[in-house]
Amino acid sequence: MTLKLKFFDVNLGNCTLIQTEKLNILFDIGTNDLTGENSLFSFEGNLDYLIITHPHKDHISGLIDIDKKKPTTLLRNKLIPPELITEAMKSSQTEKDKEIFKKYIKLHETYTHPTPYEISPNNPQYNGNVKIIDFLPSKNDIKDLNYYSISTFVEYDGFKILLMGDNTLSNIEELLDNNKFKEKTKNIDILLAPHHGRSSCYNPELLDHLNPVITIISDGSGQEDVTAVERYGSKSRGKNVFVNGWLKKRYCLTTRKDGDIYVKIENGNLQIACDNR
Repeated sequence: MTLKLKFFDVNLGNCTLIQTEKLNILFDIGTNDLTGENSLFSFEGNLDYLIITHPHKDHISGLIDIDKKKPTTLLRNKLIPPELITEAMKSSQTEKDKEIFKKYIKLHETYTHPTPYEISPNNPQYNGNVKIIDFLPSKNDIKDLNYYSISTFVEYDGFKILLMGDNTLSNIEELLDNNKFKEKTKNIDILLAPHHGRSSCYNPELLDHLNPVITIISDGSGQEDVTAVERYGSKSRGKNVFVNGWLKKRYCLTTRKDGDIYVKIENGNLQIACDNR
């Protein structure tokens, strides 16, 4: 039995493919016009579960091609005030960008029926023995789309992974007040840092609690001056990573410098590799 994750290099954006023994799951669907074997949709079979942390372009731009792999189940934050999504669409710079938001709205209006637990991606007996828990913020009156970001916890064969969107500091404070979150996420193995590792959303209390083995940051080429890479690295325990075929101890990986990042959990082992430019 194997669990695989691929953190795509989508410049300043986010897209993570999670593959269990039975399901294909996308955590966000930002894209940098990837094609061929690097396409977000290059996997075989259906897209069983699409998690959209929040509707900002760098997290949903792949929706323009979603008809290639229509998701069976969709998770988004239904508490987001509709006017925030409308404002984001109106501020789009191109017609293509507007179409992306229209696609999001259409999906939101289409997926109205709950998925029975027997065939739910969150059911370990159905998904391949993987625990998947989604954490959503509780308020519906915040005027910042980033606040509404979803976080997803994944546990398989004793290894724990936390994937975060563009979580704000107030969103993170809510998570730290959530007893279930605190219980599940103590001493994790892999953290996908909130808001592309930006300094403005770095919370040392969160990192002290998570105590990750390694942190992954999905960031862009021009983001060096606003990322907290060193701080995330100093709060991570470190692990040997395959970098171009060679093992090297790393504490923090970034798509900006390391390209696509691959994770495999198999037979009680956690392996991490990257393309490293």
